[in-house]
Amino acid sequence: METQGHRGGARPGEPSSPLLRLYLLGRFEAVREDAPIPAHAWRRRRPADLLQLVALTPGRALGRDQAIDALWPDKDPASGANNLHRALYDLRQILGGRWVDIERGQVRMRPDVWVDVDAFEQAIADGGRERLAEAVSLYRGDLCPGEREVPWLSARRAVLRARFVEAAYPLARAHAEAGAAAQAIPLLRRLLEVDPAAEDAHRQLMRLLAESGRRAEALRQYDACEGALRTAGVAVSDDTRLLRQAIQRGEVGHPQARPALDGVRRAARRLLGTVDPPPVRGRGAILLLFESLVERGSGTLILLGERGVGKTRLAVEGARIAQSRGAGVLSCVAGAQGAGVPYGLFADLFREECRLAQGVADPFADANFDGRASAEAVRLRVFDAVTRGLATLGEGRPVYLLLDELHDADESSLNLLHHLALHAGAQRLMIVGTCREDRIHAGTPIQMALSHLDGGRLARGIRVPRLGLVATREQVADLVGGVPPDALVEQVYRVTDGCPFLVEEAVRAQRETGHQVPAEPRAGLRARVARLGPRVEGLLAAAAVAGQRFDFELVRPVTGLTAHEAVGALEACLEHGLLDEDGSGYHFHHGMVRDAILAGLEPTRRAALHGALADALEASAGHEPPSEALARHRREAGQPERALRHLVAAGHRAAARAGLREAVAFYAEALELLAGQASPDPALRLELLEAMGRVQLELGEVSGAARSFGDAALLAGAGGAGRPDVRARSHRLAAIAHAAAGRIDSALAEVAAGLEPAGDEPAPLLHLRAQLDWHRGQYAEARESARACAEAAGRAGDADLLARSHDLSALARGMLGEASTPEDESDAVGLADRCAQDAAPEHPLDLHLVLWDRDLLGDLGCAELARGAGLLVDRARLREAPEAQAAGRLGEGTFALAAGQLEAAELAIRAALDGFRSVGSALGEALALERLGLLLTVLGHLEEARSVLGEAVVVAERSSLRRHALTRIHAAEVRHRLASGLTAAAEDALHEASETAARHGDCLACDAAFRPEAVRVALARGRIPDADLEVLSLEEIARQRGGRGLAAVARLARARVLAGQGRTDDARAALAQARFAFLAGGQRYDAARCVRLEARLGGALPDDLKALDALVRVDADA
Repeated sequence: METQGHRGGARPGEPSSPLLRLYLLGRFEAVREDAPIPAHAWRRRRPADLLQLVALTPGRALGRDQAIDALWPDKDPASGANNLHRALYDLRQILGGRWVDIERGQVRMRPDVWVDVDAFEQAIADGGRERLAEAVSLYRGDLCPGEREVPWLSARRAVLRARFVEAAYPLARAHAEAGAAAQAIPLLRRLLEVDPAAEDAHRQLMRLLAESGRRAEALRQYDACEGALRTAGVAVSDDTRLLRQAIQRGEVGHPQARPALDGVRRAARRLLGTVDPPPVRGRGAILLLFESLVERGSGTLILLGERGVGKTRLAVEGARIAQSRGAGVLSCVAGAQGAGVPYGLFADLFREECRLAQGVADPFADANFDGRASAEAVRLRVFDAVTRGLATLGEGRPVYLLLDELHDADESSLNLLHHLALHAGAQRLMIVGTCREDRIHAGTPIQMALSHLDGGRLARGIRVPRLGLVATREQVADLVGGVPPDALVEQVYRVTDGCPFLVEEAVRAQRETGHQVPAEPRAGLRARVARLGPRVEGLLAAAAVAGQRFDFELVRPVTGLTAHEAVGALEACLEHGLLDEDGSGYHFHHGMVRDAILAGLEPTRRAALHGALADALEASAGHEPPSEALARHRREAGQPERALRHLVAAGHRAAARAGLREAVAFYAEALELLAGQASPDPALRLELLEAMGRVQLELGEVSGAARSFGDAALLAGAGGAGRPDVRARSHRLAAIAHAAAGRIDSALAEVAAGLEPAGDEPAPLLHLRAQLDWHRGQYAEARESARACAEAAGRAGDADLLARSHDLSALARGMLGEASTPEDESDAVGLADRCAQDAAPEHPLDLHLVLWDRDLLGDLGCAELARGAGLLVDRARLREAPEAQAAGRLGEGTFALAAGQLEAAELAIRAALDGFRSVGSALGEALALERLGLLLTVLGHLEEARSVLGEAVVVAERSSLRRHALTRIHAAEVRHRLASGLTAAAEDALHEASETAARHGDCLACDAAFRPEAVRVALARGRIPDADLEVLSLEEIARQRGGRGLAAVARLARARVLAGQGRTDDARAALAQARFAFLAGGQRYDAARCVRLEARLGGALPDDLKALDALVRVDADA
């Protein structure tokens, strides 16, 4: 296969295009043909440990017994050999070849694998300033930082840290001697992170800080030095103490630092192109809202309006008000990091702060992403790091956070915004965002984010209108520097209709030409570019294709201009207000300027510029090629073959950073391009399908995930790509997707298909089958599947699955009334030991969490279901498994709520919530909050329920199976709002539930949650035909897939419609049928709702039904 190298941009110490690169410094990542191997491939520890061990062994070879002793010291020789061979097999599947193999009793790695550790050590050995700089750039952090407890890595990690210090200090000193403090200071800070007791480095850093005018920082550095040396048991030297005294007396460096731009001026320069923007005109009412926000000290405002109406200028004015009252100001803009980059909005903020100030921690640095961590863990880590980072940057002050161009923000950034808005009060955050109204469409990330903010009462939207004639007159006066003629004002107002940006353009055009105001300001803009000549036009064309913000050094070669010509064109653009410079690069003065340039480009020229920019990016990319930008440019250049590998890499990168929706977009486009090839690579398609399915499952797009895994299973079973293990795994993951949606029969069919040629997969498949059988009440079958799983796990040496099979066996026997076997009761393998084994979790999510609600819709009674949940709690306590214990408690709470045991339900649900929070399970926390919000609604604690459900949405946005959790939460919000008498708000929540359910796919539990509420909303709005259609859908679902529980739900919904149609007798009969079915299943609360509705329809209730009716505490909830 042809691979594309990085022209002129080979990474330090590596060949131009190695087929396999291995990064161990600061992260663990393998890159095959420029595409990172997805993080989920390394969920098993065994192959990753073996790869690291061989890569770090001198000569890349070690004896077979040495490898076994290092990796599995507690195993007997036979088990160790079995583990080694399984690890080699897994490694071949992951890497796509025999990169590591056994030859004559030696475990060897191929010599053509590039390893960053080797390149790092070779660069240091070569010496010289350039090679030392390469070594420093290669050292991204500690060796394999995610493996702190692995003994054979510790010694090598310490050696490499020392080597980095050896390379970094002379390089920092050389920078300092050359007067390059900007390069020396961050390097010294990196060095001191590795070796905090390096006193020479502390002293050098103190001197450089003082000489740069940062005396306070220099003195704080002395305190850090003193503390580090004290920890090391060493006293501060006289030289360091004397330097401190000299800095205190002002004898080193400038007595005072040159004042940097304050937050408002920085924001104005970056977003408006000037540190001194013109006055705000005609916005008095909005400015009062900013005053109110600053007085409160926290909250969120979203400025909405069309392009050019002045939203950003207003947001900057709000920043000025906040700063004048003592707040710190931080700003960022969406899209600056490129389309599709997860958390791009906040990455822009921290990248800019890191550029301006040394020592700022960047939450989005590669070293902060552990390839083996779950998406939930990654997102939680990012959210916490950003929250801490904002507090640190605020330095104890309230923070005014300006988020520009929210309509361009990625979904991950918007989820993070929602999290910050929820906690704005505690964090003292004043959040102000700008957003174009014409970019808000149903189902888009920005529309969903704004709906969530509005529904949770976390933000206020402010529409920014165009200016009136009086305010336009004031703006024109500011632009001309005096009182403008009435004719000019009227003419400008007529052609611009009070749009501030167009007013600016119209006045500029009139002043530059001396003619009348152009009838179309955009045409005047294009004419102005044409007057500046072809060089300016060429520069602007290349810049427009590059993006709203661009790197001049990247764009310059693409223009075809000489360096002198390009700089001259750039200066002309700056002078005439077409481009702005903000200290970190250049950007178009306004998006309308860029749009006008793009509109004038012929398609062929635009495609050629995209191709040239991609070439320039690859040549200058160095160590980390920007896959997202390269994919876009290659695609727009009409180079699908070259775009494909960048799309794959961008998708894997997004997935590793838990940017799930962004990853799906990249994978989908890659699959589309691959399908268009004459001879698509089956191995690449298989990799993409499995990666796509995993991300879809994390998102909760279960129908899409089932399709992706199903296609992967078919491809893996095909003759040319025959992979029995991958086929079995794909069937298993497809089964999990079906099970998560409550489609148990479909899940069992996938399990059966996977067991045919299971390869290494029989134990996980059998465990899944046992779980599914247990949840559908087939306990004898569950026991037998658990027994078969134990046998398979024992043969495979998988201690984790062996223990889990005994757990399921005990649960099945408990439900059958049988005594547990000695093996089931054995606790020989405790939790800590099992976690240390080489065992990937057999499921990417806890099925108990999503199957409890489905179980209520079948034929099993509440008492039986509650007994099963109690057995799970007891077993989890025995195994010291807090997450499983929390899952069991959630089941107990769910069934207690259904049974009308409200106090017991609250105790169990709150215990589950505490348990999920303690282990960091966002899915568990979100579902527990949904149950708690529903319970509080039932109890009549409506304000507390509103707050709990609002928090649930925020948590669900970072959880696995996200769409499932959100659909259920939105359905609970509908019910809560109806109980509160807020019909219009309930309809808004219903729209959210419907949108999310459509993405989620066909899900039994979610249909049962939101469709009955859709019936109630339609009836409340007087739309009886709509309600009837919803009931018909629910009845069909109950007929095809439900049991007694779902049939009762559908019958209750039908009774509501019959009552709405005035068919009272038929409604009473339907209610009696529903009540009987609910009581047969022990679901007393829903039976009580039926009774309350029967009472509304008239007629006396017998005493036993009156007692049932008393369960309903909020009449509107019936």
